[in-house]
Amino acid sequence: MISSSSDDTSKYIAFNSYGGFSLSKDEYHILNPKTPLPWCNVMANESFGTIISSYGTVYTYFKNSQGFKITNWCNDWITFEPGEKFTGIFEQNYNLVYGFGYTRVLEEDENLIKTMDIFVPNDENIKVQYITLENTSCDQKQVDIEYKLEPVLGVSQETNMQHILCKNENETLYFKNPYSIDFSNILVFTKVFSQDENINILYDKDNYNVKIKLKIEPNKKVKFAIVLGATENSKEEILNIIEKYTNFSNFDITYENTKKYWRKKVIKNYKLKDEYLEIMANGWLLYQTIVCRLFARSGFYQSGGAIGYRDQLQDTMSLISSWPEKTREQIILHSSKQFEKGDVLHWWHEHNNAGIRTYFSDDYLWLPYVLTEYVERTKDQSILYVMTKYLEDKPMGDRREVYDIYNPIEIEANVYEHAKKAIMYGLSRINEKNGLLDIGDGDWNDGFSNIRGQSVWLTFFMMDILKRFVSIAKIMKDDQMVKTCEKYRHIFKHSIIDNAWDGNHFVRAFFENGDVLGSSKNKECKIDLISQAWAVIAMKEYPDLNDELVESLKSAEKYLVDKENMIVKLLYPAFDKPENNPGYINAYVPGIRENGGQYTHAATWLAKAYFEMNEKEKAIEILRYICPINHSDSKEKADKYMVEPYVIAADIYSNPEHPGRGGWTWYTGSSAWMFKVIEDYLTNNKY
Repeated sequence: MISSSSDDTSKYIAFNSYGGFSLSKDEYHILNPKTPLPWCNVMANESFGTIISSYGTVYTYFKNSQGFKITNWCNDWITFEPGEKFTGIFEQNYNLVYGFGYTRVLEEDENLIKTMDIFVPNDENIKVQYITLENTSCDQKQVDIEYKLEPVLGVSQETNMQHILCKNENETLYFKNPYSIDFSNILVFTKVFSQDENINILYDKDNYNVKIKLKIEPNKKVKFAIVLGATENSKEEILNIIEKYTNFSNFDITYENTKKYWRKKVIKNYKLKDEYLEIMANGWLLYQTIVCRLFARSGFYQSGGAIGYRDQLQDTMSLISSWPEKTREQIILHSSKQFEKGDVLHWWHEHNNAGIRTYFSDDYLWLPYVLTEYVERTKDQSILYVMTKYLEDKPMGDRREVYDIYNPIEIEANVYEHAKKAIMYGLSRINEKNGLLDIGDGDWNDGFSNIRGQSVWLTFFMMDILKRFVSIAKIMKDDQMVKTCEKYRHIFKHSIIDNAWDGNHFVRAFFENGDVLGSSKNKECKIDLISQAWAVIAMKEYPDLNDELVESLKSAEKYLVDKENMIVKLLYPAFDKPENNPGYINAYVPGIRENGGQYTHAATWLAKAYFEMNEKEKAIEILRYICPINHSDSKEKADKYMVEPYVIAADIYSNPEHPGRGGWTWYTGSSAWMFKVIEDYLTNNKY
């Protein structure tokens, strides 16, 4: 029988009336799909993926989740219009099982048990929807199932629908968009595979759907698979796939290989005293990071597709111990997205080299940060000598950002020199008045787009990088760079103490007019989280600053840690009517996202800072607040939190009307940082 919410809940961990974790902890079972918001699963390989939600299929893409949506992406949970819709299955009264690399849909209708296993193989650009129908009655059953697509074959239906060509050839529907600028060579297909002679399949090219009719004898099972896939190579590749799966048993083999692939990539066996943290650390955090952040770069709340300079570098830090080849690959790739001046692309699309050049002030510094972490952990010094090219220089003029195609030039340098150049470019942006680094059009907080003064957090970040980079410079026998790192770290320390200490915490930034942000003098944003966290991370080695660091964490706890709602605010109070316009952060409602809500990425840094100060219990408390299971292990909590219990949310609201409500899930770098903090500080039985 299909599970229901009235079943024995002892079979689940953290059951909340909507669902719970399996006792094996590697699956999440949804027994009531009417979840407060769509609860999703992302399944992808490095070029193809799909998103399934408790409300239905969100969409499928190929090559680039923003640029080539195969089917229409839907992120409206009120009037949900899925890009792929089933009739006769996955329609009503169904349950879901989410696992690493697969989703199972379970449904029972008058003695007919319907199961659909959905997965994306790690080495083929297809989505398999493997359906089993079991007739448990004494009567023959007539079953009708329809699979309807809303094809896009580009960025959006509005701009691409009129250009889509569809034909039915040899019982396969083929789709193409010959007018696509970047993807005109891609051929999409869908086909039904079955060994049952009683199945009747109708391919309707005019309405982009497939209709399946079949009869099932009493106490019999019928299996078939609906495959949706794409290729940019040739039609022959599709024909090879069709030939492979004509042997129907290959679906079972591929399915098992897919599950094995993901188990190997994400399953850990860490033993922690906190069961919920253990569940997240032993699979869910790494799965979220790899499948969503690195592969799909898409989720229900955003279909981005681009590679972020700072984003994917940070994501791969969580893989250094388990998949160091991926971290290495990412570092090398990002070194090739640097200009000779030292700045880098804020983000780019790999398929066409199009990206955006900006004045953001922290992007380029993540290259030396992640590089030093990688070399320290892996002892792989060979990466320092890998040569990559610079990008062609297209001056920005009086523009604050430029979106363009940036191709590589013949001038190249090794990865060490790229990282060094990033640091030297950053050091060239020291403000003469206060010795702090210019914020540009934003630092880590993109929302501070109008400050145009100096960033205290960025200065802390640079201090930590300079400390780290000394060991790399010594490997390269770069004595001058060693001296530069030590010199400027000393200078920054005094600039911080002289300008940024506010009596009980560190301020956040200075406006272009000299006004301070993040001070007790401010009516809004009197204190900001990441200045306090990174003060500790960057300056904990200075005994003479211990009192200030202790006091800054006390202030963070007092003003930013909301124990009642289990959230850690990014700043307090939120912006509403600021005296100086800090930027687009002010467009958010107070207590939403960066504007005074919890920005989980920053909350992980507070946990890291507590660990660095040997305040382990407080660090663990912050991790428990971040852990989504603690926000959703009862119906009351789940109805308040609303979003998925098994993945990290980028933000949680502190707004009085929705305190504790989860915001943007899946597509957030906080999953990688939470894993890294847990791995670095808790997996050696340190508490």
